[in-house]
Amino acid sequence: MAAIARDRSPLAILLDPKTDIPLGERDIRLEDYLNDKIQTATDFESLESLIANVEAQKQQLEEQLADARQKLSTARDTATNRTTLMLQQTQEFERQQANVQERLKIVTSSDTPEEATQRLRGPLEKLRKLQLAERYVDMLEYIESLKDNARGCLPQSPKEALKPYTQLKELAIQLQQLQEPAEGAAIHLTTYAQKTSTDLWLEMKGIMSDEFESVLKKSKWPDPAVELSQEWIDSFGKLLDLQAPEIIAAREPLILLPMSVLAKPFILQFRYHFFSDKPTNHPHQLGDYFFEWFLGTVAKWEDFLRENVGPVLAAHFRGNILAGNTLYVDPVAALVTALLPVLKEKVESLVIEISREPQYLSRFMVQLMNFDDAIRARFNYDGGNPEYGWKGLTWNVLDTWFEHWLEVEKEFALQRYRDIMDAPDSGQLDYDSSAIGKTKPTYGATKVTDLILTVTLQYNKLRRFSHKFRFLVGIQAEILDQYLGRLKDSLDVYQTMTSTVGRTLHGVTKEQSAALEGIRGLESLCKVFGSAEHLISMLNEWSNEEFFVEIWDHLQDRAKVTDSEDNLVGNMTYTEVKDCTSEAVGSQDEGSVFDVAIKDFENLRNKAESLITNALKYKFPANFSHYISKPEWQTIDDAPLSSLSLITVTPELDQPLRQNLQHNLEFLQKTLGIAPFKRVCRESLESLENLLYNDVLLRQDFSTLGAARFMQDVTAIQRVVDSCMPRGSGTTLGMPKLKEAAALLNLPVEAEEGRMPLMEACQEIYAGGAQAKEALENLGMTRLTNYEARSVLAKRLETQQD
Repeated sequence: MAAIARDRSPLAILLDPKTDIPLGERDIRLEDYLNDKIQTATDFESLESLIANVEAQKQQLEEQLADARQKLSTARDTATNRTTLMLQQTQEFERQQANVQERLKIVTSSDTPEEATQRLRGPLEKLRKLQLAERYVDMLEYIESLKDNARGCLPQSPKEALKPYTQLKELAIQLQQLQEPAEGAAIHLTTYAQKTSTDLWLEMKGIMSDEFESVLKKSKWPDPAVELSQEWIDSFGKLLDLQAPEIIAAREPLILLPMSVLAKPFILQFRYHFFSDKPTNHPHQLGDYFFEWFLGTVAKWEDFLRENVGPVLAAHFRGNILAGNTLYVDPVAALVTALLPVLKEKVESLVIEISREPQYLSRFMVQLMNFDDAIRARFNYDGGNPEYGWKGLTWNVLDTWFEHWLEVEKEFALQRYRDIMDAPDSGQLDYDSSAIGKTKPTYGATKVTDLILTVTLQYNKLRRFSHKFRFLVGIQAEILDQYLGRLKDSLDVYQTMTSTVGRTLHGVTKEQSAALEGIRGLESLCKVFGSAEHLISMLNEWSNEEFFVEIWDHLQDRAKVTDSEDNLVGNMTYTEVKDCTSEAVGSQDEGSVFDVAIKDFENLRNKAESLITNALKYKFPANFSHYISKPEWQTIDDAPLSSLSLITVTPELDQPLRQNLQHNLEFLQKTLGIAPFKRVCRESLESLENLLYNDVLLRQDFSTLGAARFMQDVTAIQRVVDSCMPRGSGTTLGMPKLKEAAALLNLPVEAEEGRMPLMEACQEIYAGGAQAKEALENLGMTRLTNYEARSVLAKRLETQQD
């Protein structure tokens, strides 16, 4: 029944079956209900329980209906009461508003409320300002009380003084933070709070510093024999306690308060010597005096500080996060930090004074970098940054003066380069610069590499990569490029004056052309070759030095994290950097900052070597013209065969052999290294071999005497070549094919011991095939082919007669 009751709709409960349900529908529902409950005869047995159930449901429905009617009546009463209350409140508000307006009119003698409000606005604003001023005064009194409380704790208890000071500092910070949302309100109060906190801090430090200074005076500081008393140690510790918040908040090297007091006498000495009118303060003395004074002063007190002050600092910072920072636990580093500001002031003022005197500025920058290195090395000073080390005074100076200094150094370097090029010995070969068997550069090339090395020494101590790269590209690469252009121009002039087209187009005179003939022409080419070879050797050597390797590695690291469309170094794009250093920039390939320069000088060297070889080759036909046209190879002599070895060299060969070939090779052997000399000789001798083989041997007929004389000539050429080869150079050079051909041509008519007779050789070689090959092997011929051997044998008159 409970379940049936819960499923009933409230609407159903409220319906009156007598009036709200039609009569016909009531009958149908009753019939359906009875049919559902009484379907068989046995169902009549439960008729009583069914009637009881229906009665119970009826009772429940009547109770629910009564409850709903009660709730509806209560809701109607509540709504009526709420409406009445709101009406009463509205009437009360209107009454009070009218009362206020009447009062305003009475007080202000105004005709309307608006007029009354306008008259009261001024007094109300004054009242607001008065209340604000009262709060300002309260805030000022609070600030003054914090200030007085901090003062009252000094010098006995600096830690207690920090509490009101910290409150004042936080208040100043809070006022500053609130000022922006308030559109700049209370600016005077904010400024006062900030100034008061700053002045208080200075005053607190002054009080404690004065106390420590009085203790130092008692101990006669700076006396090397000073002994540290307990009062000395306590006063030192109080200053550290006072500075504790400042130390924790520091983001840059901080001067410890007790160390600033200890350093005060030294600073006064420094100012006396280097800021007054003393001779030690003359600008042209640069850092000769004050750098040494600084290093000497710190070194003098190093042992005292480590022995006496070191334990105090270690005890104070034990267990502190700063216990590993040398600025706070190393007394020498702390003293250096305390002295650096006055030194920095001196350096900056001196740079301004000498900025218009390039020679002094250049020298001083080297001194400054050396001083920075000395501080780092001698005192292990890292400026509180163990990872990267101390930036140095040079870093700050170059923030302002780098561009000016770079221009000074560039002008010095380029002027020195121009002086080198204008020197009388610039284009002369320096035979004393290297040992025998090494290529000889010009004096100019040697001095140019010395100049580049000097520039490296000017900037190798810089710590910023961008500064190093600017020196490399702006000065060293510029010098290399200018010198490369000068050597190229020298080769271009040579080619112009030695070529037919060049002489025609440019009107070269006979005297100018003669100046490049023979040794003089070779010398001009060797100057370019030797200079380029020297630059290549030095650049390869520098590429492996640590300084330039670091530049290259840093450049590659930047390239890995920089887009190809962005600038890679300063204002230089990827393409610009590659054009002046290496194509390997940004790739995994090996490279160096001098790759482009090395490649350019290698191309120039190869071109010069090619021109040297051609200068020898192209002169052979003219130099050997009389020898080639000699018509005496068929001469028949009745001299015995044993006397053929006494035959002298052909007279027509003497001049080209001694005055041309030998003279040229001796000059090249003295000027070029072993490897390039062999390359030049090998290629030029191949040309001479082809000339003598084709234009002499294959164009003439030879008698036995003529063949013997030709053999002597070839031997004489070989002796000249061998005599010009440097000692220890290894395999000799010559004309192997021509020597074999001359030996074959010189075979005896009659059989001799160890030598195959001419006719037998002809029979076997003309037989061809394996027999000819075996015959050539027996004769020791490895260069001549069967066809060439037949052509050579055909030039003997004896073979022609058969």
